[in-house]
Amino acid sequence: MSPRNVKWQVNATDIVFSIVRLSAFLGGLGWIAYHPLAPQIRSYLYFLVFGFLFYSLILYYLVFRFPDKARRIYFVEFILDLALLSFILPMTGGMNSAFAYGLLLAAALHSFYYGLLLSIGVAVLTAAVYIFSCPQCLLFVHWTDISLRILFLFLIAATLGFLSERERWMHRKLVRKEQLAAMGLMSSQIAHAVRNPLSTISLSTEMLSDELKKCRGADMREADSLINSIMNEVERLDGVVDECLLFVKQPELAYESCEISQMLESLIKFLDKEASRRNITLMTNFEKDLPQVAMDGRKLRQALINILRNSFDAMPQGGRIHLSTRKLKDEVEMTIEDTGTGIPKEHLKRIFEPFFSTKDLGTGLGLSIARDIIMEHGGGISCESKEGQGTIVKIRLPFSR
Repeated sequence: MSPRNVKWQVNATDIVFSIVRLSAFLGGLGWIAYHPLAPQIRSYLYFLVFGFLFYSLILYYLVFRFPDKARRIYFVEFILDLALLSFILPMTGGMNSAFAYGLLLAAALHSFYYGLLLSIGVAVLTAAVYIFSCPQCLLFVHWTDISLRILFLFLIAATLGFLSERERWMHRKLVRKEQLAAMGLMSSQIAHAVRNPLSTISLSTEMLSDELKKCRGADMREADSLINSIMNEVERLDGVVDECLLFVKQPELAYESCEISQMLESLIKFLDKEASRRNITLMTNFEKDLPQVAMDGRKLRQALINILRNSFDAMPQGGRIHLSTRKLKDEVEMTIEDTGTGIPKEHLKRIFEPFFSTKDLGTGLGLSIARDIIMEHGGGISCESKEGQGTIVKIRLPFSR
């Protein structure tokens, strides 16, 4: 790949991290230059500190060059930092070395980058290097001092991990709020601008169909096919408008106690004609005498339609969808299993994100709306999939109280 085709991606976090590491390098050089040291040790430390600069430059080149692999690159950087400090500490005062603050800095940076859960692992590795890089130093430092330092290390790592998680959550919330505001501003205009011509097209197509039926003796198969194609596209575009409006408006739920299997049977009747047209077989296995569920039938029905139509789209050549229900401890579980193309592993964790779609003409809102509706009902949704084998969606709803 030529240099002009290389895509670079630089974000604020990477820049700040690189500045901090450069500052650490310059600070280390100053300490080595002016601190009283034996010439042999001074030379060895210069070698290690310039080695730190060398591999830092390489790793940051890779971070800016391959931003999608940044998490792995930063992990390699963390391990190299710990290895470097494990050599430096014994030569510069052991556990009381000024370079011990380098361990604290490494733990702080990587805890902030990786978040709360992984910050504990970062603290454990850092503490292990601190203790075992100079085992003989344990004889000269009281165990209470070591314990307190390690406690501070864990507290700093956990605090920064928590703050970074919170900052990311607030950022996602702000982005979603801005997206909703933008969509809310234009959704009414889109609905008006799109639905008026759609209504005209639909009405004109029906009238054209009636007129063509009067032409007796003519071969109507091609005309019928074209008319059906127009009507299908009108329905699809109308569904896109509905998804956008439902996503931004999100009306309050109107709960009522219902039997979930009855709602599913009604839904299957509604979709049966569309499934037949797509050469898809709908199969059911509903457990009898299920407890009732408190639900907004209209919104839950919409959520299930979104999920089923995703399965329809995953089977362009036809296939099977198996719907089943069963009673859990205090929930009803619905399972929707298809024999479609499946979802790539790298996309599976993002399928419920708003605006994420693998379809050329998809809005990326269908599954996000379905998840939000199910969560509003106090339930849960999960998805398992293998490419080429199909997808299984499981929905859990609590019993009506």
